[in-house]
Amino acid sequence: MQEATGLRTPALTLRGISKNYADVQVLTNIDLDIHAGEAVGLLGQNGAGKSTLIKIISGVEKPSQGLISLDGAPADFRSTHEAQIAGIATIHQEIILVPQMSVAENLCLSDLPRKGTVLDRRALYQEASQAIKALGFDLDVRAPADQLTAAQKQVVLIAKALRQKAKILLLDEPTATLPAPDVTKLFELLRKLKQEGTGIIYISHRIDEMYEICDHIMVLRDGKQVMTEKTAFLPRQEAVRKMLGTDPVGALQPRQEPVLESPLEPSRKWNFAQVGRERYPEDAPPAFEVRNLTDQELLDDITLRVRPGESIAVTGLVGSGQAELAACLFGDRKFSSGHIYVDGKRLRAVHPRTLIAAGVGWVPDDRKTQGLVLSMDLSENFSMANLRKIAPRGWVKRKLEKRIADEAIKTLKVKCQGSGQQVGRLSGGNQQKVVVGKWLTAEAKVLLLSEPTRGIDVAAREDIYKEINEFLATGGAVIVFSSEIEEALMCHRIYVMGSGAVVAEFDQHETDLNQVMSLLR
Repeated sequence: MQEATGLRTPALTLRGISKNYADVQVLTNIDLDIHAGEAVGLLGQNGAGKSTLIKIISGVEKPSQGLISLDGAPADFRSTHEAQIAGIATIHQEIILVPQMSVAENLCLSDLPRKGTVLDRRALYQEASQAIKALGFDLDVRAPADQLTAAQKQVVLIAKALRQKAKILLLDEPTATLPAPDVTKLFELLRKLKQEGTGIIYISHRIDEMYEICDHIMVLRDGKQVMTEKTAFLPRQEAVRKMLGTDPVGALQPRQEPVLESPLEPSRKWNFAQVGRERYPEDAPPAFEVRNLTDQELLDDITLRVRPGESIAVTGLVGSGQAELAACLFGDRKFSSGHIYVDGKRLRAVHPRTLIAAGVGWVPDDRKTQGLVLSMDLSENFSMANLRKIAPRGWVKRKLEKRIADEAIKTLKVKCQGSGQQVGRLSGGNQQKVVVGKWLTAEAKVLLLSEPTRGIDVAAREDIYKEINEFLATGGAVIVFSSEIEEALMCHRIYVMGSGAVVAEFDQHETDLNQVMSLLR
């Protein structure tokens, strides 16, 4: 537990918070104080208990044991609504707004101003505009929410929380979808909120962010509170060591080399370009090729190719077109001209079904809504891309399905209670392993990976990198769509996008972090 700030009563107090589901203990005896104007970072791997703790604070779950107090008074939330009324607001990683509604309607949705029974639009727009401007931003509050950037959507959600008199703001991976300039703006806003007395709980896998915005850091591991310390007194290496339970070497720090050092195995450096090319030469025909792809909205004359055993990266700022390109390549977005080839054969119809049949796998950036069926178990999710083998005549071979899932769980080191566990109960990193694993079990020849390690912890990232390396070593081809430049630099070749076009292409050994960053606009 961190030391008290003078004699002030904490805005939020947790004492002895524990949570168990049946015989599984997920949180044990957590203590925490948050004072007005203070930010506390929650640091831990996936499965450490961060999400469960946030659910308890925000009223989604009730603790099995322990007490919660607000401004010194006991609090017992039976719902998220009760928590919101008490002054606790949560901004989730998956930004939730009603896309067809205006900014103002989303912001004031819980308390729309009315004249009698009729919506008072003049008051609505005025209140929404004042709430946005109070945060130092200027948005068209009449515009539909689906026209906003990810950063602007977060501003709307924060303004909504403050309009509801939030005293404590819970932020879950708030920068996961933001380019660097928007991260800077978000941090300026959070500092302003701290000065005005808002307490903040900040969850992120980016440790540098914790040191920039948080006054204290709490480290969780396996549901237990390892430590809580003032940020100024906690070296980064010590924080990582406490999080992992091991001594990292050069972990999680920016570096210039086109490799990522393993914090779990100091002698290992992740570099996809170290495998594949020795066995599959540069003049091999493409496994996957895109020629002159254009849409009528953003993408302009995109051409790229990847050979067997080769990895390529497509990187750029949010809005550069990489997400749209990824969707086009798997048939989730239409394009007006251009062609896609798999193993030299042109696809007549670009549709997920035809791409899967051709041996192309797709790992989307939103695993929960596009990559998994959360209500299904692990066996069913692993088999979704492999039904020709598991259900050749429409009847699922359950024993085969379970055997394949059990092997994948072991290979990918998925932390679960077995192949019959519901996927929605897994941590984010383990869910991502299932998304990747379903294509490996289906024996895909090409993998399209969109932000494959976004929002997952170091250990899960290691396991996924290992599987990608092994896939490349057997002749698989990989296209990584990533806004993490260091991750892009691990690949054999890097395509840099800007304003819907490819602005540069590099071999890994021809470029570095600074050169790629200089092209990002």
